Amino acid sequence: MIGGEPAGLGRRVAARVLDGSIGAVLWSLSAMWLVILTWAMRRSPLELEDALVLALAVAGLAGALHLVYHVCFIGGCGQTPGKMALGVAVVRRDGRAVGYGRAVVRCVGGALSALTLGLASVGVLWSRERRGLADVLAGTRVVRRR
Repeated sequence: MIGGEPAGLGRRVAARVLDGSIGAVLWSLSAMWLVILTWAMRRSPLELEDALVLALAVAGLAGALHLVYHVCFIGGCGQTPGKMALGVAVVRRDGRAVGYGRAVVRCVGGALSALTLGLASVGVLWSRERRGLADVLAGTRVVRRR
Protein backbone atom coordinates (compact mmCIF):
# COMPACT_ATOMS: atom_id res chain seq x y z
CA MET A 1 0.00 0.00 0.00
CA ILE A 2 1.17 3.48 -0.79
CA GLY A 3 1.84 5.74 2.21
CA GLY A 4 2.19 3.11 4.94
CA GLU A 5 0.30 0.27 6.53
CA PRO A 6 -3.13 0.94 8.04
CA ALA A 7 -3.05 1.97 11.69
CA GLY A 8 -4.42 -0.56 14.15
CA LEU A 9 -7.64 -0.01 16.01
CA GLY A 10 -5.89 0.23 19.39
CA ARG A 11 -3.64 3.08 18.27
CA ARG A 12 -6.55 4.89 16.69
CA VAL A 13 -8.69 4.62 19.81
CA ALA A 14 -5.83 5.71 22.08
CA ALA A 15 -5.13 8.72 19.81
CA ARG A 16 -8.82 9.63 19.87
CA VAL A 17 -8.92 9.40 23.68
CA LEU A 18 -5.83 11.63 23.96
CA ASP A 19 -7.25 14.16 21.49
CA GLY A 20 -10.59 14.07 23.32
CA SER A 21 -8.84 14.79 26.61
CA ILE A 22 -6.95 17.73 25.12
CA GLY A 23 -10.18 19.01 23.57
CA ALA A 24 -12.06 18.67 26.86
CA VAL A 25 -9.44 20.74 28.67
CA LEU A 26 -9.47 23.44 25.97
CA TRP A 27 -13.26 23.53 25.90
CA SER A 28 -13.56 23.62 29.70
CA LEU A 29 -11.19 26.57 29.98
CA SER A 30 -12.85 28.43 27.11
CA ALA A 31 -16.36 27.78 28.43
CA MET A 32 -15.33 28.84 31.92
CA TRP A 33 -14.06 32.19 30.64
CA LEU A 34 -17.14 32.68 28.48
CA VAL A 35 -19.40 32.19 31.51
CA ILE A 36 -17.23 34.37 33.76
CA LEU A 37 -17.18 37.22 31.23
CA THR A 38 -20.94 36.93 30.71
CA TRP A 39 -21.60 37.19 34.43
CA ALA A 40 -19.10 40.03 34.82
CA MET A 41 -20.87 42.15 32.20
CA ARG A 42 -24.30 41.76 33.77
CA ARG A 43 -25.70 43.74 36.68
CA SER A 44 -28.53 41.29 37.42
CA PRO A 45 -28.82 37.50 37.60
CA LEU A 46 -29.36 35.60 34.38
CA GLU A 47 -32.93 35.12 33.29
CA LEU A 48 -34.03 31.78 31.88
CA GLU A 49 -33.79 32.93 28.24
CA ASP A 50 -30.31 34.35 28.82
CA ALA A 51 -29.17 31.16 30.51
CA LEU A 52 -30.45 29.14 27.53
CA VAL A 53 -28.55 31.36 25.10
CA LEU A 54 -25.41 30.98 27.21
CA ALA A 55 -25.82 27.19 27.28
CA LEU A 56 -26.22 27.13 23.48
CA ALA A 57 -23.13 29.33 23.12
CA VAL A 58 -21.11 26.93 25.29
CA ALA A 59 -22.31 23.98 23.18
CA GLY A 60 -21.54 25.86 19.97
CA LEU A 61 -18.10 26.62 21.33
CA ALA A 62 -17.48 22.88 21.73
CA GLY A 63 -18.38 22.24 18.10
CA ALA A 64 -16.30 25.14 16.82
CA LEU A 65 -13.24 24.13 18.84
CA HIS A 66 -13.56 20.53 17.64
CA LEU A 67 -13.74 21.63 14.01
CA VAL A 68 -10.82 24.06 14.28
CA TYR A 69 -8.65 21.59 16.22
CA HIS A 70 -9.09 18.73 13.77
CA VAL A 71 -9.11 20.73 10.53
CA CYS A 72 -6.02 22.77 11.44
CA PHE A 73 -3.96 19.79 12.57
CA ILE A 74 -5.11 17.22 9.99
CA GLY A 75 -5.13 19.75 7.14
CA GLY A 76 -1.78 21.25 8.13
CA CYS A 77 0.38 18.25 8.98
CA GLY A 78 -1.87 15.18 8.80
CA GLN A 79 -1.73 14.53 12.55
CA THR A 80 -3.42 15.77 15.67
CA PRO A 81 -1.33 15.80 18.88
CA GLY A 82 -2.88 12.45 19.87
CA LYS A 83 -1.98 10.93 16.51
CA MET A 84 1.54 12.39 16.77
CA ALA A 85 2.04 10.80 20.18
CA LEU A 86 0.93 7.38 18.92
CA GLY A 87 2.66 7.40 15.53
CA VAL A 88 -0.50 7.63 13.42
CA ALA A 89 -1.19 9.96 10.47
CA VAL A 90 -4.03 10.72 8.07
CA VAL A 91 -3.13 10.69 4.37
CA ARG A 92 -5.00 10.68 1.09
CA ARG A 93 -5.56 7.27 -0.47
CA ASP A 94 -2.53 7.84 -2.71
CA GLY A 95 -0.34 8.69 0.30
CA ARG A 96 -0.15 12.46 -0.26
CA ALA A 97 -1.00 15.17 2.27
CA VAL A 98 -4.67 15.61 3.14
CA GLY A 99 -5.12 19.39 2.85
CA TYR A 100 -7.72 21.56 4.56
CA GLY A 101 -10.67 20.80 2.26
CA ARG A 102 -10.47 17.06 2.84
CA ALA A 103 -9.88 17.70 6.55
CA VAL A 104 -13.21 19.58 6.72
CA VAL A 105 -15.01 16.76 4.89
CA ARG A 106 -13.37 14.21 7.20
CA CYS A 107 -14.46 16.16 10.30
CA VAL A 108 -18.06 16.42 9.03
CA GLY A 109 -17.97 12.68 8.22
CA GLY A 110 -16.81 12.02 11.78
CA ALA A 111 -19.76 14.03 13.09
CA LEU A 112 -22.16 12.03 10.89
CA SER A 113 -20.62 8.83 12.21
CA ALA A 114 -21.07 10.06 15.78
CA LEU A 115 -24.74 10.75 15.08
CA THR A 116 -25.16 7.06 14.19
CA LEU A 117 -23.35 6.12 17.42
CA GLY A 118 -20.42 4.83 15.37
CA LEU A 119 -22.42 2.36 13.29
CA ALA A 120 -21.56 4.22 10.07
CA SER A 121 -17.86 3.58 10.73
CA VAL A 122 -18.05 -0.12 11.43
CA GLY A 123 -15.87 -0.65 8.34
CA VAL A 124 -12.87 0.27 10.48
CA LEU A 125 -13.20 -3.13 12.13
CA TRP A 126 -13.32 -5.33 9.03
CA SER A 127 -12.05 -3.52 5.93
CA ARG A 128 -8.51 -4.11 4.72
CA GLU A 129 -7.64 -0.39 4.75
CA ARG A 130 -9.52 0.20 8.04
CA ARG A 131 -11.48 3.15 6.64
CA GLY A 132 -14.53 4.53 8.41
CA LEU A 133 -17.25 6.80 7.04
CA ALA A 134 -15.16 9.94 7.51
CA ASP A 135 -12.27 8.43 5.57
CA VAL A 136 -14.52 7.15 2.78
CA LEU A 137 -16.16 10.57 2.34
CA ALA A 138 -12.84 12.45 2.39
CA GLY A 139 -10.83 9.93 0.37
CA THR A 140 -8.35 9.46 3.20
CA ARG A 141 -6.94 6.67 5.33
CA VAL A 142 -5.16 6.41 8.66
CA VAL A 143 -1.65 4.92 8.56
CA ARG A 144 1.18 4.18 10.97
CA ARG A 145 4.18 6.53 10.96
CA ARG A 146 7.53 5.56 12.38
